[in-house]
Amino acid sequence: MNNRICPSDATLSEYLGDTLTPECKASVEAHLALCTRCQKLLVETQEILNKPYARGIIHNIVFWIKTNRWLIASTVTLTLSFLASKYFLQFLVASILTGAKWIIDSKTTKTLIMIQKAIQSGDNEETKSILSKINR
Repeated sequence: MNNRICPSDATLSEYLGDTLTPECKASVEAHLALCTRCQKLLVETQEILNKPYARGIIHNIVFWIKTNRWLIASTVTLTLSFLASKYFLQFLVASILTGAKWIIDSKTTKTLIMIQKAIQSGDNEETKSILSKINR
């Protein structure tokens, strides 16, 4: 290790993500040329990020957030209704509306609507097709 101060973890993370300015990147690379501690830290971090399960976990978290954004919004607004008592009713209404949007947008609701329409139209083939997709 050299006698210069090591870059922060945030700076090293930005270096790995290739988001540093060219000047900062050059500074970090100059430091890395002399600091074995930071070199090892970067190699270990890169190995962890390259493992399939790490990418899978990140993908699953992002997917869950995207598919449940209305549930998250409803939960946040409900919590805010109690934390900001001055705006209790406004946040409560927002919570109800986002909760309703979550229910309407859910895959189960859409599937049930498709089944209901197929049954009402009397199209047994379409009903069987929808039900077979659910049972998979």
